[in-house]
Amino acid sequence: MNTNYTKKTTLVSAALLAGFIAAFVMPAQAAEPNAPAVKNHGQAGREPVRDFLRELSEKLNLTDEQKAAIRPILVSEAGDIKAVRQDGSLSAEQKQVKIQEIRDKGREKINAILTPEQQKKFAEMKGEAAGRIRDEVKSRLAILAEKLNLTDDQKTAIRPILAAEANDIKAVIQDKSLSKEQRQTKIAAIRESSSKEINKVLTPEQQAKLADLKKERQNKPKPGA
Repeated sequence: MNTNYTKKTTLVSAALLAGFIAAFVMPAQAAEPNAPAVKNHGQAGREPVRDFLRELSEKLNLTDEQKAAIRPILVSEAGDIKAVRQDGSLSAEQKQVKIQEIRDKGREKINAILTPEQQKKFAEMKGEAAGRIRDEVKSRLAILAEKLNLTDDQKTAIRPILAAEANDIKAVIQDKSLSKEQRQTKIAAIRESSSKEINKVLTPEQQAKLADLKKERQNKPKPGA
C-alpha cells in the first residue's frame, strides 16, 4: 500500500474520531459559519482536484489520456458540490442526498474511462472510504445518543448532519492549498454549523445538557497545564 496514502487516510480518520466531542462541546471559535469545504474554481480551488487526481493516478496507474479525461469531471463535480453546500434552502439531509447523487454520477463517468482492472481497484477505494465514514458517524451518533438520550427520530435526523460534517472535514484536511491555521478555522466553522443544526433537533432539556457539556469541556484543564 502507498505510504503517503496510508498516512493521509489515517490522519483523516484520527482527526474525525478524536474530534467527536469537540464538535459538540467546544466553545465556538471565531470563524465564518457554513464555510465551504471546497474552494472556488480559482487557482487554490484546483488543489483538491489535483490531489485526488494524483491519488487516482498512483492507485490506478492512469494513462495521460485518462488523466486528461478525468480532470474536467472532478472540476465539475467540485463546483456542483460547492453550490449544494452553499444552498441555504436545503436541509442537511437534502444536501447529503444531492451531494451523493453528484458524486455517484461523477464516479460513473470516471468508471467509463477505466479498464476493467482499474474499475475493480476503483470500487475497492470507494468501499474503503465509505466504510470509514460510516464507522465514524456510527460511533459519534452512539455517543451522542447515550449522553443526550436521543429518540429514534432524533437519531434519524442527526445522522445525515454528522455524515455531511465528516465529509466536509475530510475535504478540508485533504486540501493542501490551506495552511494549518486555515484548516483549523474551517473545521471549527464546520463543527459549529453542525452543532447548530443538531441543536435544532434537540429538546430544551437536551439543549441544556449539551450546554453543560460545553462548559465542562471549556473548564477542563488542558494536558500539561
